[in-house]
Amino acid sequence: MTATSIAFFLFGAIFLWGGLAVTITIAVKNETKNR
Repeated sequence: MTATSIAFFLFGAIFLWGGLAVTITIAVKNETKNR
C-alpha cells in the first residue's frame, strides 16, 4: 500500500467511526430526555 492509500483508509475509518459515535451519542441523549 502507498502512503496515499493508507492515509485515505485512515480518513475513511475515522469518518465512519466518528459518524457512528455521533449517532450513538444522539440516541443516548434522546433516551435520557424521554425518561
